[in-house]
Order: sequence, then structure tokens, then C-alpha cells
Amino acid sequence: MKLSRILFIAVLILGVTAHMYAEQSKAFELAADVIEYDSASGMMTGTGAVKLTQGNAVLTGSNVQYNTKTKEAYITGGIRLEQDGAVMTAAELRSYDNNQFIASGDVELVKADSILTGPQLDYYADKAYAVVNQNARLTMTEGVMTADKIEAYLNDNQVTGTGHVHLVSPARQLDATSEQAVYYGAKGQPGHVILTGNARAVQEGNVLTGSKLTIYLEDKAVNAQGRTQLVIQPQ
Repeated sequence: MKLSRILFIAVLILGVTAHMYAEQSKAFELAADVIEYDSASGMMTGTGAVKLTQGNAVLTGSNVQYNTKTKEAYITGGIRLEQDGAVMTAAELRSYDNNQFIASGDVELVKADSILTGPQLDYYADKAYAVVNQNARLTMTEGVMTADKIEAYLNDNQVTGTGHVHLVSPARQLDATSEQAVYYGAKGQPGHVILTGNARAVQEGNVLTGSKLTIYLEDKAVNAQGRTQLVIQPQ
């Protein structure tokens, strides 16, 4: 499975949800059917066909509340965030201090043929860190990765799936499970994924189990550590 696509999704998350954080010095434009602003409290409210634009990021919804003093925002009603060909949809979005973003309610992040879904996605711009804490699912052309939790650490080029991890790639005839999967990748170089905790990989009918399995993505090589077992199907 080309899990380098997982890292691509991590980059996408950071690029989309952090856009307003990274360019918060730029002016933003708010359009809505009704806009109210209380200069004393700093509370800005938009109701009906809300559209918030900053740079090339466009966020739409039904209602928005933003406090210019506390820098807290709350947007509800069919959230849709578009930027650079990527689209994120959710039921609601909260942000704190222009740094922490919490999208919830059937969150879906789509870029080309890659889709990341979960009930909630949290992103911290100052740490370049994103996490789906429950029922995380990443769907790609090459296959699917599911886990209880998927975390993306962009600065470290690392994506971690934790809890009931399952990797499936029909194209590579690969089916792997573990308690944790950590993907490491460097720009322009092949990546690898390390499976730990009851790790099991099945490829082309051959089964390899061990306490730790390392899968090298480009050459289909697998390295096992700890007590291992390999079952090879006759050709």
C-alpha cells in the first residue's frame, strides 16, 4: 500500500484547517443575510448563507459567531471549507485563539481520490498536529486504513494509527493488522510503516506475524522482529 498518500492527507489537513491561522494577518471578509457586531463585547454574528473568505480559503455555513477579543469562533449548519482543491465538510466548527480547530459531525476531508473521515477532527496549528480520535478512516485508490485514532505530525513526516489498525490494499494483495501503525516518510524518498502489537501481514496468501513488522512500501519487503512466524503458500 502506498501509505505515502497518508502523509499527503496530513499535509492536506494542515494546509486547509490552518490556512486562516497561517495568514491571520490578512484581512478576512464576512458575508451573510444578517450581520450583527457589538464593539463593546467584540462579538460578531452572521446568520443565513454565511461566507467567510480569507486569501484563497472559503468557509461557508448557516451561522457564525466570532469574538474579536477572545478569538473564539463557532460555525454551524452544513460547514464547507474549500482551499486549493481540497474540501472539508462537517456539521460544526469551533476555533480557539486562531490556533485550535475542532470540526465535528460526520467530518469528511476530500482531496482528489483521498478521503479522511471521522466523527471529529482536532487540529493544533502551532504544533502542526491533527488527530481523529474515534472511528478514523482513510480511503485511497490503493486501499484503506482504519483505526481507533489517526494522528498526523507534519513536522516529523509521521502519521500514526492506534487501536485496531487495519490496512487493506487489494492492488498489492496486502491485508495487515496491528495495535499501532506508524508511517515515516521523507520528501522525495520511499516511506515505510512499522506495525507493532499483534502485528500480522498477509500478502499474496503468505502470512507473517510478529511483535514488530516493518513494511517497505516500494519494494514490498517486510522485516520482522521478536518471535515471528511465516507461513508461505505453495505456488
